[in-house]
Amino acid sequence: MPLTPDAEADRAYWDRLAQYDPLWAILSDPSKTDRRWDLRGFLETGEREISLLMYQLRALGLEAPRESALDFGCGVGRLSQPLAECFDRVVGVDISPEMIRLANQINRHPSRVRYVCNTRSDLAAFSDGEFTFMYSNVVLQHIEPPRALAYLRELLRVVASGGVLVFQLPSHVRPAEEQRAASRPMRDESYRASLQIDGDVPRTIAPGSSLTLTMMVTNRSRHAWSQRDTGPIRLGNHWLAESGGAMLIQDDGRAVLPHVVDAGQTCRVILTVNVPPEPGEYLLECDLVHEGITWFHDRGSPTWRSGVRVPGAAAEQTRAGGQRAGEMSLALPDVSAIEPPGPLPMHGIHRDLVSRAVDENRGSIVHAELDERCGPEWIGYRYFVRKLSA
Repeated sequence: MPLTPDAEADRAYWDRLAQYDPLWAILSDPSKTDRRWDLRGFLETGEREISLLMYQLRALGLEAPRESALDFGCGVGRLSQPLAECFDRVVGVDISPEMIRLANQINRHPSRVRYVCNTRSDLAAFSDGEFTFMYSNVVLQHIEPPRALAYLRELLRVVASGGVLVFQLPSHVRPAEEQRAASRPMRDESYRASLQIDGDVPRTIAPGSSLTLTMMVTNRSRHAWSQRDTGPIRLGNHWLAESGGAMLIQDDGRAVLPHVVDAGQTCRVILTVNVPPEPGEYLLECDLVHEGITWFHDRGSPTWRSGVRVPGAAAEQTRAGGQRAGEMSLALPDVSAIEPPGPLPMHGIHRDLVSRAVDENRGSIVHAELDERCGPEWIGYRYFVRKLSA
C-alpha cells in the first residue's frame, strides 16, 4: 500500500535528517551531534554489535541459517555491512532515499549487500519467507505504534520458517518513582570483578577519534549484581598519563550491563571510548562503576589497562589509520543550507501487544531482555523470536 500522509511526513523528516546529520540520526550519542561522528569509528560500532549479536544467538541456541538477512531501518548500512560477513545475502531497507544513497556510496560488499528504499507502508517488495534472519535496532521506536505493529507483522511474514528475528522496542514509560530511585550500596565484597578485552586494542589511535571495545566482564563476588535492587552498574573508562598514571580524564564512555549478573557469571559488554584530542602517551583504563556510589577499583577490584599512543603529526595519523580512513567518507551537503529536523520521535508498544502480534503471526519469543537504548524514562525490551512452521 502507498505511504499514508503520516508516513510521507516521516519519510521527509528522515530524508532531511539524513542530509543534516545521518550518523547521529542512527546512533544518537549526545557527544556526536553536529556531524562529530568519525565514519570509521561509527562503522566499527556496527561490527562490534553484530559480533555480540551472533554470540548471543549461539548462547540462546537461536542460530539462523546463514542464507539471507534483512536489516530493517538500515540507515547508511552500519549493521548490514558486518551482516555480510555472516550471511550469503543481505538486504538493507530504509524509508529515506538519502540514507539509501549514502549506504550505496560506502557499500564494501556490493555482490552480497543490496539496499532498497521502501516507499510503501508494507514490505510488499519482499516475498513470504524470503529471509532466514531479520535484525532491527533503534528503528521501530521511531514509528507510530499502529504502523510499527503493521511492519512487525510484515517482518514476521518475510522471515522463513525456522528463521530468527531480533528487534528492540520500548514497552511503556517507567513510573516516575522508579526514575527518581537512587542507587543503594552493595556489600563491600560484592564489588569484585575481572575485566578482559575480547580482541586487540590498536597501539596508535588518531586524536579525537572513537574506539569501540568488547569487554568480557565477570562477577567475581559471591553475590548477584541486581540493578533492579541497587541501581545502575555500568562499564566505564578513564584516560591516565602513561608516565606516573595521573588521572587526565576521569569519566569518558559508559556501557550498560545486563540487569542481573549472577555470581561467577561472565557477560560481554560493548564500550565506545573517545580518544583524547591532544597527542601523547596514555593509559586507557576500564572499570565498573556503581552509579552514584563508587567505582569498583575504589573497593579493591582490579581494573583493565592498555597503553595507547595518540600521534600529533598528520602524516603519523595517516600511517596509523592506513588508506582505509581516506577511502571511507560520505558526500554530504552544506549543513548550513538544511533546516534542522527537530527532535527524534519516540514511541512505545507494550510488551503484551508485541507478544500478541508475534503469536498471531507464527512467531515464538524465545528470549526478551531488558533494553535501555530508549532512555531511562522507558522500560524497553530486545526480543529474540523464532519463526514457527505453518
